[in-house]
Formats: sequence, structure tokens, C-alpha cells
Amino acid sequence: MTNEPPTPQPGELLRLPEELAVLAERDAVVRAWVAHHDARTLEQAHTGAPDGMLGGWTLGVKDVIDTADFGTERGSPIYRGRRTDNDAACVAMARRAGAVVIGKTTTTEFALFTPAATTNPHDATRTPGGSSSGSAAAVAAGMVRAAFGTQTVGSVIRPAAYCGVVGFKPTHGLVPLAGVGSLAPSFDTVGWFTRDVADTATVLQALSGIEAGSTAADRAPRIGVYRSHQWGSADPETEIALVEAATRLEAAGFEVTEREPLRHLDGVFEAADTVLHHEVARVFAWERDHHWDLISPLLQRMLGNADRVDAAVLVEARLLLDQATHAHTEYLRAEGLDAIVTPSAPGVAPPIETTGNSVFNRTWTALGVPCVHLPTGSGPLGLPLGIQLTGHRWGDAALLHVASRAERALEASP
Repeated sequence: MTNEPPTPQPGELLRLPEELAVLAERDAVVRAWVAHHDARTLEQAHTGAPDGMLGGWTLGVKDVIDTADFGTERGSPIYRGRRTDNDAACVAMARRAGAVVIGKTTTTEFALFTPAATTNPHDATRTPGGSSSGSAAAVAAGMVRAAFGTQTVGSVIRPAAYCGVVGFKPTHGLVPLAGVGSLAPSFDTVGWFTRDVADTATVLQALSGIEAGSTAADRAPRIGVYRSHQWGSADPETEIALVEAATRLEAAGFEVTEREPLRHLDGVFEAADTVLHHEVARVFAWERDHHWDLISPLLQRMLGNADRVDAAVLVEARLLLDQATHAHTEYLRAEGLDAIVTPSAPGVAPPIETTGNSVFNRTWTALGVPCVHLPTGSGPLGLPLGIQLTGHRWGDAALLHVASRAERALEASP
């Protein structure tokens, strides 16, 4: 086991030298970075940063997101040495708000499956998750205050779960994707990692102007516990964590109800898989034609399977997703639910040879709803466990308000 990272108080502004010291001390094992600035460059950037909402914050940027001061290699030898002259929109907005970009964090190949070199800060023999491996690990290790990731299936929520930090995937389309390497446009979403919900809400406001909202005045949040169609994939520790979290939230005054399998979500998981494969195969048309030998065998197999997606099946899958998205919105409104609580991952972080399973994330990403992971404690071997809260499309601020109340309730519980 590695030493636990320092835990800042919620909202505490970390001094830049402290985080650099942690980076220097721990990254030889964690390996969260593709590249980062030296202390002198960061001191100059810190001094010249605007006094905005993120003034003085240290920020990591996943290496599929363009930055003017670093290359963007997307975890692939095809793009080794690739540079742009501009920042992605999300990076530009964060800098405008005062954030100081430390460097580029590791990613799996093209934000897909092939593991990066990064290790889990809690145990170097375990995965930090993927594809936003370095961003989650850097925040968990105390190297930065926040870090950008991306999610097309489960690449923010799952690493947050494995590393024990807050991870947030906003509503699809809320944060612009300009300057972000595409994987599957129907699902690609910029998200981020922080150590508490308050910081996550601050980043949301800095990027979108949306201030964390509230549930209806003077009433308890109403949440539904949903084990999902994929419940059979949950490990025993995840089953226990979900039940314990629901019990603790109910004791704190939340209105908690168990939800039966949601029939309007039948087939969503499979339809999303069809659309994902179809879009990935087309997004990487150039790489396939010109650099097939530099694509990993795992991705080569995925691309081969994608070629067999029938056009009629694809249209049927897209229509099913449209209908399910509408039906889910109506369901949440009719039931008066502020959020649904589900597992974030099947269990604790598995061994480092894999990035884990996104089985509990695909449906919610396909629906485009906002999702947030909250750490709740430790499971086997002291590895992090937590829960996923999903909300209404375009209800990002309200979801983070519920998440903030849930975070306080869970921290206050034994």
C-alpha cells in the first residue's frame, strides 16, 4: 500500500508549492502525468493568472484535450509529438477563471480500453480506472486540486470510484467539446475530478455560469435506489455499500425509495453499445487507413466488430435511445425524484492489468443525464467504495445540490 494522500478541508485553497512537492514525491509510483511544467514556469503562471472563480487552483488536463503549452498525444504512438497552438474550450475557460494548468494527465489509448502506466494511489498493484486514469489519480494523490477527464461510457465515474474522489459527468452538451479528441460524438462529455462536491460545483459555475441549485424549498431530497438491469455484475462489497449508503441517507432525512427495474430502460445498454461501436469505427477512419499497425490489438478487434453493425440495427438503436431518454425524463418528473442512486462500479479497483468494467455507467451516459460519484468509505483491502447519483437532463446544478447534502450526510455517519 502507498501512503494516503493529504486530505484538504472542503473549499480550502491549496498552495502551489505543496502540490508540486506531492507530485515530486509520489509520481514515480503513481505515474499520473504525460508531461508537466517545472516549478519556475508554474510560479510565473500562478503569478499571472486572473483573479477569477478558480484563482490559484491547480489543474490537470487529460491528454485527449488540447492545450497550447503541451502536446496532445491521446495515448497513442500515432500522435506522438502532436501539438496545437490553442487550448480546448474547457481549458481556455478554466484559465480565464484563474486556474493554473500543471500539465497533461495520462489516458488510455484514444480514451478506450488499453491501460496507461498509471497506478492507483491507494495501492500500486490496482488500476486507477480508465480512460481518465491520470486525472483521477492526480487528484486522489493530492497533486492537483482539480483535473479534467472525458466520459463516453464510464471514464470519469469509474476512475473516481476506484481512486476515491468526487467525479462529475455533466449533461451531454453542457460543456463544449471544441478541442477534445472525439471517440463517439453521441456520448462524448467533458467531466472533472475534485476532492469534494463544493469544488465540483465551483468548476461547473466557472465553465457554464450555472450556480449549484437546490431542491424545492424546505423539503428533503427524494431519491430512488436502483440496482439496475446490470445488478448481477455487482460484487458483494458494492451491494453492501449501496444498502449502507441508502440507510445513512434515510437517517439524515432523505426520502429514499427502492425502485423496481425500470422497463423504459430495457435495451438501452445494448443500443448504446451498438451506437458506440458504429461511431468509433468512423471517428478513426483515418487512423485505420494509415496507421493500422500502430493501433492496439484490443482496439483492432473492436473496429473489426464495428464493421459488422447493420445499418437497420443502428437506426433502431438510435430510435430506442431517443425514446428512452424522453421516457426517463418523464419518469423522474412523474415520480418526483431528484436523483437515482446506483453503483458506480462493480466493486473496488481490480488489478492493474485491466481498467475495470463500465457496466454501471453506460446506460446513464447514453441518456445524457448528469452523474456524480461520491466516495462512501472503504471496502476490501482498504480500497475506496462509493455510490453514483444520476439526475435530470440539464438539472446539473440541482444534482450537485443533492450530492452536497448527501456528502455531508455520509461524512457525518459512523
